[in-house]
Amino acid sequence: MQALSAIPLSLITATTALVASIMGPVVTLRVARRQFHANVISTNRQKWIETFRNRVSELLSLMNAAQVIKRYSIESWRGGLGPVQANPSLTEKFERAFMALAQIRLLTDASDQEHQRLNDALAAALAHLQHDELRQEELAAAIEEVITLGRTIVRQQWGRVKRGV
Repeated sequence: MQALSAIPLSLITATTALVASIMGPVVTLRVARRQFHANVISTNRQKWIETFRNRVSELLSLMNAAQVIKRYSIESWRGGLGPVQANPSLTEKFERAFMALAQIRLLTDASDQEHQRLNDALAAALAHLQHDELRQEELAAAIEEVITLGRTIVRQQWGRVKRGV
């Protein structure tokens, strides 16, 4: 009678060991895949943040430079074309500004409300800059809004990096 009860106990022990030896690597593999996925996403998000921050700061720098050129230009502004025709070396700055603007738009998510607000603020700043009148206060307010929204977006993305999402 005791021999019969020993067989099921050894069978249960062997089955448990077999299940553990199979499930251990499966669980380890699953955890490793999740960790790898989280690391890849975090690394890509960090690169996105760096690129986003660089493009926004470059665009704002170029907008400020254009405003200075506009303020001191003896040529009529004509949306920025006047000074460029008088000084073709400014063409590169305007090209860089439009490239930075395009990159920011490509980096942002049109379905995200904060990203849309940032793009709207950039469009407003650009409209103030292109206007023939100086509009210094309006441009400064639009640039400040871009900075505020940019900080909010970067802060949100860093939060996601920290969470590994």
